Amino acid sequence: MTNIKSNIVDKAISTRAEDLLNIEKYSLALSNFISNSDTPITIGLQGEWGTGKTSLMSMLFEDFNQKSIACSWVNTWEYSMFKGPNETTPGVLKGMLEKLEETCRRRNLWLDKDEKNKRFKKPIQILGNLANQLVANQLGVDIKNAISDSNEINKGVEISEIKSTIAALIDELIQDPNIPLDRVVFFIDDLDRIPPTEAVEILEALKNIFDIPHCIFILAIDYEVVVKGLESKFGVKTEENEREFRSFFDKIIQVPFSMPVGTYDIENFLIEKFNSLGVAIKSEEKEQYTKAVRLSIGSNPRSLKRYLNSYSLINHLKAIEQEEDQLLGDDFMLFVLLGIQISYPKIFRTLTLKNNFTTWDKSFGSKLGLNPDEIQAKISIFGESELLDEEWERITWGICQTDSYLKSRAFTVIELLNLIRSTYPDNLDEELANAMAFATITSVDDSNESKAATQKIGNRTIFSGFEAKIAQLATEGFSEKCISNYSSFWSSLHEKSKQDSKYRISFAEYGASFNDDSKIGRGKQQLIYTRNPAKKSNGLGIWISPNTGNTKELKSKLESNFQLDSDDNLSLTAKNELFISDKININYEELIKLILSYMN
Repeated sequence: MTNIKSNIVDKAISTRAEDLLNIEKYSLALSNFISNSDTPITIGLQGEWGTGKTSLMSMLFEDFNQKSIACSWVNTWEYSMFKGPNETTPGVLKGMLEKLEETCRRRNLWLDKDEKNKRFKKPIQILGNLANQLVANQLGVDIKNAISDSNEINKGVEISEIKSTIAALIDELIQDPNIPLDRVVFFIDDLDRIPPTEAVEILEALKNIFDIPHCIFILAIDYEVVVKGLESKFGVKTEENEREFRSFFDKIIQVPFSMPVGTYDIENFLIEKFNSLGVAIKSEEKEQYTKAVRLSIGSNPRSLKRYLNSYSLINHLKAIEQEEDQLLGDDFMLFVLLGIQISYPKIFRTLTLKNNFTTWDKSFGSKLGLNPDEIQAKISIFGESELLDEEWERITWGICQTDSYLKSRAFTVIELLNLIRSTYPDNLDEELANAMAFATITSVDDSNESKAATQKIGNRTIFSGFEAKIAQLATEGFSEKCISNYSSFWSSLHEKSKQDSKYRISFAEYGASFNDDSKIGRGKQQLIYTRNPAKKSNGLGIWISPNTGNTKELKSKLESNFQLDSDDNLSLTAKNELFISDKININYEELIKLILSYMN
């Protein structure tokens, strides 16, 4: 049985076998480089939080443990939590040595003489005593007071002596003929999860104490964290002093490596995670979903996991809401809107004000405080562009100019909205309204607009009867053919509900459902659901629930009686619902008669 989960845990991978982003080639290249590099050397894996630095380090750690390389791994935040700033650096340095011994002993690659073990414990002891001392020298700690706490160490010891002791011990470890090691790699993780000033202090300590032969340091770091940590020394970064920040960074890190997020195999990651959540995506839809991710969340694995968890939560809610006579909305529409909610909250907030973005005109722009004429003047510098040739696109561009982040992403936002429009050419209004009702649930926006949109859930417009629904369609400009097809299909169901009280019809703003109230159990009552007619094809999108009987058998009957081909216009969903596309040219009066006879 497939192990379906409701969420994706936000944790790094630990082996190459778990690599869904296909970054193994980068791991292999780094592994080969490190295995043959001269020492000492420091490599900085650069990227913002959540870009996969820990996962890449884990792949390297796995590889090195199969080679003649000793490893030590510390998570710096573990030495920072609930501790004062002066305790973090000595704690991390102490942890590096302890983890080295721990991992080497696990591989039976440790010094076996008591004298060597005793000497190895000395720098660990000093660093442990330093943890509660005050800043007194270049390391940021009080060496001499720490030494006074140790009966076995002379008070004359300086940083250089600690460094030389560690260097000698590591050299003995490498030179020992019984230990097949030729280098030591220290993994320093989560520097972007601790206060920036502490991250900088750790970097300086590594340079001062651990800059010794046979040692390689791999740091998971975000350059912006270093910048913030150096502001107390250099001031806020400007064009004038940027060189000072960069010089510090270059002094510590000899080989920078930027996380290759732009090359991540997002489609593979997405589909595998969808499978783990029990979400079925058709092969022809993969590219569309991947494009939506690239235009919204991007390639940050942590953001992707949050995105998919939000989507999974809403799908669970939709499964419960299925019995409540409402069209739940298209899955892809919901997926895209959640991407907008997470990546472009200001655009999502605007969608809560007016769902159909293609109706954003000058009047709407003015209500948002925009100057449409000024927008047009600024846009004119771009010349002709297919992304700015419609009024709603220009208003969207104007909204983006009011936000520092959106300003550089304006054309990406417009391209994403155009993806939505091209996917739903006939029923954009309906799909946006249905999906927005659910998408607002996971919003962290506390604006009044978003709160109001969330409160709309469950407050659907319900029409008092068949005639009222027909009148609504006429008022909204549906053609006579649309209304005729709708009436042909629903009039028989309307009569059946009048003849037998167990049947109930719920006519809502964007669709209608035929239900059997005698059935007991969640999701068991709904039998048939249709959207409003499609204005382009004049047809109805129809869902026949498995609650009616064997939908597979009904599908065969429809194919036979109406000479229909088995394709996307007539298909069974993952839940065994029979879907009849609005694009099928069919006699709806005959269609419902066959369905009803089958139900009997």
